[in-house]
Amino acid sequence: MYKDLKYKIQSEFDLNPFFFCQIDFLLRSWLHCNLPFGTLNIATIVAMMNSQSDAPHLLFEFIQTNTNSLVLVLDLLPRKDLVTDLEYLKRFYEDTSMESVKQELQKSPYAQRYEPPTLYIRCLTSPTSILYKFECPADSKEILLDQIIEDVVTPTAEKVVKLWLEGVLSLGKKLPDEEVKLVVQRDTTLKIKGLEVDLSSNMPRLFGQEITDNVIEAFRKGE
Repeated sequence: MYKDLKYKIQSEFDLNPFFFCQIDFLLRSWLHCNLPFGTLNIATIVAMMNSQSDAPHLLFEFIQTNTNSLVLVLDLLPRKDLVTDLEYLKRFYEDTSMESVKQELQKSPYAQRYEPPTLYIRCLTSPTSILYKFECPADSKEILLDQIIEDVVTPTAEKVVKLWLEGVLSLGKKLPDEEVKLVVQRDTTLKIKGLEVDLSSNMPRLFGQEITDNVIEAFRKGE
């Protein structure tokens, strides 16, 4: 699934130069680690737009901690205040099928609402964010989780990525000059603070604080 989504985004880079020139920052990572309680897999894709477009950023994260549970984080991160900018809310969220994609996922009997551990991350997400945990019965076989990934998680992720791509290519508008500074400041804060919070919450218990600090410092320097 992760490779398919990564390929879909890369294909847009290759086929559409206009799409590429609107991307400010792209993070793609796969973390695999064997821990005492089982195997940890974390796949992440973060695509952040620049001031050439007001389209939302893309956030995808897939966290599997054992053979019976996983967490799915999918969202189009808004770049404007949805309370005051009703046109932006309508264009990217109300008039698209993001809400129906979320409602379809909720039909799975194994889907449970997931709350990110940090308040900052919760503040970034949109009203249509897909933040769900899938937990199978302890006595179920691993094949059940694999089936959930195939039938629910993968189709949902593909639909959201498709909606994001359509939003960038068809719905996004160039930011007015008077809005550029404020939006760029917001994006920069989100990129630095948001990713640092995400890295800080997972890496120390896997690789230790020293390595985590080195990675975050390299990220700050753009290395």
